[in-house]
Amino acid sequence: MKIFLEVLGHVLPFVGAFLADLILTKFLSNERLHGKLHLVLLRSIIRIVIWGAAVITAVSFIPKFTRTWETVIASSGVVAVVLGLAAQSTLANVFSGIAMSVTQSRPFDIGDRIQIGTNDPGFVVDITLRHVAIRTFQNEVIYVPNSVAGSSTIINYTKMTSYSYPIVVSVAYGTDVERAMKIMSEVIASHPKYAGEGDPPILCRELGDSGVTLRGMMTTGIFGDNPTACSDCRVEILKRFAEEGIEIPYPHMDVTMRGEKEASR
Repeated sequence: MKIFLEVLGHVLPFVGAFLADLILTKFLSNERLHGKLHLVLLRSIIRIVIWGAAVITAVSFIPKFTRTWETVIASSGVVAVVLGLAAQSTLANVFSGIAMSVTQSRPFDIGDRIQIGTNDPGFVVDITLRHVAIRTFQNEVIYVPNSVAGSSTIINYTKMTSYSYPIVVSVAYGTDVERAMKIMSEVIASHPKYAGEGDPPILCRELGDSGVTLRGMMTTGIFGDNPTACSDCRVEILKRFAEEGIEIPYPHMDVTMRGEKEASR
């Protein structure tokens, strides 16, 4: 009977922790936490507390550790110092994650498209006490430590009311530049996904070695529409330039064979 009670004392804390974890996961599911960074971190902290309490409770049933709770409370100050020295980077990630989550002007939430520092931009797919997981368009997942995210420049593309990307085209010298600029403006403005105000201005960006570089901004309501819209406009500009006889310069190379050169002498 004594052995049964001891085994039960070791097992019940973990069973209770498991049930509590199930209830927590059901109550704070991933769908419910979508876009709520503070609740994601809160769920992680509660899980650590639940399983930590289960381990301490189970250990306290061992005769030599009957006063585990008292010992833990009494030595909590020493434990805090030891953990602080041994896990500085981990604690920095935890506190950075908490700091980012509790502020009202949170820099990002799950589902946002962001860029942290010099990392490739992508969509936030997960946030833990240690890191932020970002999925790029190449289907790569970048894990950025919270301490790095908290100290880096963060660009949040999702919070923008619109998104713009430049369309850059070069035309050869001697062509009607004003006509080329008008065609570019018409093509961009006529695209169904264009969300700018009025016809977009086309600027002369550069007078290059082989042509004049023109630039216009393609503005869409959301980021997801922008790459396709820019591609459509580039193809349409190419067609319109061909119809109008506007040349897009490209490198030329003249090759002279040695035998032909000697024969011509």
